[in-house]
This record gives sequence, structure tokens and C-alpha cells, in this order.
Amino acid sequence: VDALQSLRPMAQWVLRGDNLEWHDTEQTQPTEEEIVQKIAELQYQEEVNEYKTLRAAAYPPYADYVDGVVKGDQAQIDAYIAACQAVKAAHPKQTIDAIELQSRKDQALIDHYK
Repeated sequence: VDALQSLRPMAQWVLRGDNLEWHDTEQTQPTEEEIVQKIAELQYQEEVNEYKTLRAAAYPPYADYVDGVVKGDQAQIDAYIAACQAVKAAHPKQTIDAIELQSRKDQALIDHYK
């Protein structure tokens, strides 16, 4: 479903089990290959973005920082910043690698036609 919505935004279609019924008269139905490759791309993108979820769960509460600011406690503020930097180091930002993406799309097609 996500692949179809990404490939053909606002298109009219119905999915019944594995059967796609295309009802849109403005946009062409994506090919099976397009759908398979888009699914691989979306899965890879989800993996790459996982660092965001891990970081969010590991960051210290904002209240610790605000409490330090209100109290004028620079040591508390510095500790908060250090804790955030440690989280960033433990869960570095990820980006999509074009070569890896193409490899995954190619492999998805190979797997699909096995």
C-alpha cells in the first residue's frame, strides 16, 4: 500500500488480498517491477531512519535541561549537553547510499522472480 501511494499519489485503486484493481483514469498502473523496487526502497529508507527512533528513546528528558537553566546550574546544563552528545555518538545519523539502494532494488527483483 505504501509503495502504491508513493508511486502514484492520489490514484484510485483497490487491493483485495494480493489482487490490485486499478480504477484511476488519470495515472497509469505501476508495473510489478516498479512496485517491488519501491517496496525495497521504502524498507531501506525505514532501516536508515531507525537511528531517529533509537536517539529519541535514549535522549535525557528536556526537563533536566530546563531545570538547569532555571536554577542557573551550568554544570547541570553541561551534563545534559554531554548526555545528548553521547546519544548522538552511540546512534550516528544515517543516510541513504545510492549504490546500496540500487543493489537492494536489484536484489528485490531477483528474489521476486525466483
